[in-house]
Amino acid sequence: MSGHLEGVCGVSWRGGSSVGSDKALICLDEIRWPKIIKLCTGANVSADLLGFVGIAAVAIFTLLIARAHPSAAKLLTVAFLIRSAALLGGHYFIALPGSGDDSLVFQATAIEWSQGGFFLALSHFTGPDSYFISWLLALIYALTEPSALLGKSVSLLFGLGTVWMGYLLAKRLWGPRAAVKAGWFVALFPTLILYSALIFREAYIAFFLVVALYGVVGWARSGGGLSFGIAMLGFIGATFFHGGMIVGAVVLLAIIALQAARRLLKALTYGRVRIVLLGFAFLALTGLGLFVSDAVDVPKIGTFSEAIDLERLVEKAQKSTRGSAGYPEWLVPQSPIDLAYVIPIRTVYLLFSPFPWEVQSATHLIGVFDGVLYLALAFFLWRHWRAIWADPASRAIVLILAAYFVVFGIATGNFGTSMRHRAKFVVPLIALVAPRLKLLRLPTLGQLGLRRQKTHTRPQASH
Repeated sequence: MSGHLEGVCGVSWRGGSSVGSDKALICLDEIRWPKIIKLCTGANVSADLLGFVGIAAVAIFTLLIARAHPSAAKLLTVAFLIRSAALLGGHYFIALPGSGDDSLVFQATAIEWSQGGFFLALSHFTGPDSYFISWLLALIYALTEPSALLGKSVSLLFGLGTVWMGYLLAKRLWGPRAAVKAGWFVALFPTLILYSALIFREAYIAFFLVVALYGVVGWARSGGGLSFGIAMLGFIGATFFHGGMIVGAVVLLAIIALQAARRLLKALTYGRVRIVLLGFAFLALTGLGLFVSDAVDVPKIGTFSEAIDLERLVEKAQKSTRGSAGYPEWLVPQSPIDLAYVIPIRTVYLLFSPFPWEVQSATHLIGVFDGVLYLALAFFLWRHWRAIWADPASRAIVLILAAYFVVFGIATGNFGTSMRHRAKFVVPLIALVAPRLKLLRLPTLGQLGLRRQKTHTRPQASH
């Protein structure tokens, strides 16, 4: 039966047990086993065939985008090929890091919800929730059939979309030359490749966040309702997969409210008040007012009162520190007073951990390598800081990212989770430092001295 489960559920079996976590096994146990056996028996070939159809659809999407953006054609093609190879390699040959934990839970839940048909799957709508990804996949499975390869092809689609949007974000910030450099770095960034090949939320969240920040840049440069709408749509889309992503929308509304207030005071001084300015001020203050008045309750964040409850923050930080990859004990706050020094250090750990002296197993070395990449991005950020802070658009992105780092820093307590969380934010970081990035260029044949010399024969003089 294990071969059939691998095709439909995407489970790798070793020694008769799943590589998934206990949580994943509990989730699988909740699914009626007779239905799973019946579902998986003889479904392997057809399930994988659906997956290849999904991958082919992503290839067509990539081709269309490449034709529309010739300067990004090579990097999009390479991004697709690398991600497809990682997806297929992880599906058939090796177990990719993280492929047996939450990924298995999401897939199993999607299978369960899809069993009653499309409309029953529709009734499982979660709203903003960790299992929103399972609901989306359940709708697809209800219309086709459960297929891990098909589910991974959806991650592949959002992963390619993230590369494309990262290119467009850098282009809007710094121009076409910087956009190509940023696009290559996004295309080749290891964790972005990994999460494009697994059933994880990170590929979805990264895409919607870049869409949101693309709108933020448009709003900061020229204003207008369309850019604001794109930004809010992106933040809301990301929030449906992780409640903490609402923080970006709150920060944007605060920025808009402050700028609108400043411009409004200036306009009143000259006796000229613009209706559009009043409209933006009203929208921003209304949105902030709803959140501050506890009218909005967001998963992972809660209401405003809960979000600023220091005792609750201490409890969340304590619960998040667990497992062999957990943060050191001195980073676990015991009282609200400890938050004063714990929050900044946990934010650093979110971005750069694990550090070499904290490696306890071979798998931790992956995190060390990932942290080094973020250290390099931090260095480029420091080198490019004046230009970034001088531009209102990039400054808004910095403020939004800083808020995310603090919030996720509090809630993250182990190295594995920190790798996943910071992958959500790496694309805007790359876009911010794009002008400083250097592309590795392969030497030409001429530079290697391998270019074939042309032989010139002098015509013989006739006597």
